[in-house]
Amino acid sequence: MAPATLTPTGELERDVRRHLHNHWKGYSVQAVLMIVAGALAILVPFAATLASTIFFGWLLAALGVVGLAATVRAGREFGGRGTGLLIGIVTLALGILIIADPFAGAVALTTMLAVYLMLLGLATFAMANAFRVSGGQFWLLALAGVVNIGLALFLVVGLPGTAVWAVGLFLGISLISSGTSLLFAALRAR
Repeated sequence: MAPATLTPTGELERDVRRHLHNHWKGYSVQAVLMIVAGALAILVPFAATLASTIFFGWLLAALGVVGLAATVRAGREFGGRGTGLLIGIVTLALGILIIADPFAGAVALTTMLAVYLMLLGLATFAMANAFRVSGGQFWLLALAGVVNIGLALFLVVGLPGTAVWAVGLFLGISLISSGTSLLFAALRAR
């Protein structure tokens, strides 16, 4: 009887399963921490919004400094030096503005979240239409599109008040859902 041969995909799947089995405890701990952090973010959405906004501000400031340093280091032979300097300065300035006024940063983040949800809702409608033509069950996609557009409108209409809690709440929901799925995957790999 010939031994079973594994395809590269089969080998990869086996390696991933072995890795998950060997490290399921670590992934479980990570998942529980994500769930706890998500619950805290939902319980205190203002603090979570403030923390994530300040973190984003520092991240932009650091990216601005790195971008400026890279552009200066590239020297005069770099063809996009002026553009690189401008992007670095704008990124650094935006980071400093968000750090100096986290509430304004939260309003900006909430507005970007609303734009994202609106675009996602419109794209989901296009997918629903494609499924409708092919005879698939399109109504779930259409419903998801309505929910995303509704959330976007809710965020925009409620500004600036929604900026106080929206980012923290959505971050909490994301952490809980990601942590829960990671926990189930880790326990299943045990």
